[in-house]
Amino acid sequence: MSNFPRIGMRMIKTAAAVAICLLLYILRGEQGVPVFSAIAAVICMQPYVDNSVQVALNRIFGTILGAAFALLVLYFIRFIPEEYRLWEYAIISIAIIPALYTTVLFKKTGASALAGIVLLSVCLSQSGDPPLTDAVNRSVETIFGILVSLGVNIIHLPRRKQKDFFFVSGFDGALYHEEEGMTPYCIFEMNQLLHDGLPFTIATERTPASLLSDLGNLNLQLPVIAMDGAVLYDVNEKRYLACHGLEKDTVDKICDFLQEKGCHYFLNVVWQDVLLIYYRDFQNDVERELYETARRSPYRNYVYGDMPEEGIVVYILLVLKDAEADLLEEEIRRRDERSELLFLRDKSETPEDYCHLKIYHKTATKEDMVRRMLRDMPQKKCVVFGSNKNDLSMMEAAELSYAAPEAMPEAAKIADYCLKGGTDSVARQMLRLYMPLPWQKLPKELR
Repeated sequence: MSNFPRIGMRMIKTAAAVAICLLLYILRGEQGVPVFSAIAAVICMQPYVDNSVQVALNRIFGTILGAAFALLVLYFIRFIPEEYRLWEYAIISIAIIPALYTTVLFKKTGASALAGIVLLSVCLSQSGDPPLTDAVNRSVETIFGILVSLGVNIIHLPRRKQKDFFFVSGFDGALYHEEEGMTPYCIFEMNQLLHDGLPFTIATERTPASLLSDLGNLNLQLPVIAMDGAVLYDVNEKRYLACHGLEKDTVDKICDFLQEKGCHYFLNVVWQDVLLIYYRDFQNDVERELYETARRSPYRNYVYGDMPEEGIVVYILLVLKDAEADLLEEEIRRRDERSELLFLRDKSETPEDYCHLKIYHKTATKEDMVRRMLRDMPQKKCVVFGSNKNDLSMMEAAELSYAAPEAMPEAAKIADYCLKGGTDSVARQMLRLYMPLPWQKLPKELR
């Protein structure tokens, strides 16, 4: 059952709005036709509160417009003999066109559905009353449902917003999952929180290009920490705000050594807010497959040949068998006289006996970049959600850390708390921490 999506708040609010419409129908002595107010409540329920009033006004416009066109149709078809009923239905169908087109003329296309529904409901469900009475009754029922939906959408339980915490989450294994990506609920809930001012960013081992390709419609406001902390990237301005790069002489020495060994490598270089990836002739099919897959991204720029003098080398990537990576890393470590290198491995996108070996500067860590961001922010406490080995340093440094439900054992071991449940657990816990209900207590680490 954990793989099934949860019932969202919009579904619950829609059901509540329908229930209120039906309850008020009973309290009114079962006068009218409740199906119209119930349909309007379903159609008008919105995911966000801030646009609910405008949507309601648009739908009321559509309701009145549909009723007006229905009146014209009813008065016209009164003169058609009973044996020509087919013509009546043809006229009703054709009347849909000017009704919908009028909403376009008034730039209120969101009202089109209700304009059509009200037109049809008035024309096809006549009660025997005069056309004007039917049009007014159906309009009132529909507007009633719109207002009920608006009221339910606006009313919410009181929450107290916490403004002292900076939230950071890993991406893969925390917010993003290989099989289902980012769930619609996660994107919806996170966007709601971001709209309400949640100070939040993502820290990932991915490049900005790889992150952006899977970020979906998540409306991030703050820069993201990418490449395991080597860069701080503004996803809105498409700019690199900070880079922890390798020294040029260090890069030259490593490249000379790798060429002597006959090893192929990718140089990831940031130059003028562009990520350039320099490469040479491939040595194995796994390298070639990486290139063929990644080069399709509009955010990556592969260049065959030697890099120029300009630019910052943020990391060197090698695609090797595990045993070869062990030997190569050991040899480069021996040559690292200033102990300035950081070695990371990733096996998530390689065959079982291969790995991605990445060589960074030792300051290129998620922890260091989180601290850098905190220096310029009013928040002073950090809450971290992690799932893999690359998240350990920032989890240990945070005031409060959570391990995602499917986190690696290393991350679960050092986390203050381990989340349980499905793939939306991180978003749900963030809501509880940032906007807790009156009876919900914050963890002791944040009090």
